[in-house]
Amino acid sequence: ISTYGGSALDMFAIYDMVCQARKRVPVRTIAMGKVMSAGLLLIASGTEGERYIGHNCRLMLHNVSSGGTGELPTLENEFKEVRRMQDVYSKALCDETNLTPPQLKRLFNRKVNVYLNAEEAVKYGFADKIL
Repeated sequence: ISTYGGSALDMFAIYDMVCQARKRVPVRTIAMGKVMSAGLLLIASGTEGERYIGHNCRLMLHNVSSGGTGELPTLENEFKEVRRMQDVYSKALCDETNLTPPQLKRLFNRKVNVYLNAEEAVKYGFADKIL
């Protein structure tokens, strides 16, 4: 995987498929180049011991992002959904990595894009081995 990320809903569609597949067969993930945003969960979703990262790969983590327009009730509803998506994303990241909820919250609370090198990716459990 080499990605700038993308839609959280599309990410969860792939994540759900990987979770089902790894119940039956090992799923190997390989991070190369850059893995950003939604891509982080996809790399981490591989079977433990089968998640690889290139030596020069960079990972980027940030909060779920969104935009909206409309009347106040619509915006309030959209905000609730973005908050729910952030909670689901955070739980999934903690389930798939070595990060605890407080550790992940500290990373998110930086309120900037957080970049990780290959060694940090292994330390935090996004990957198991550096290529």
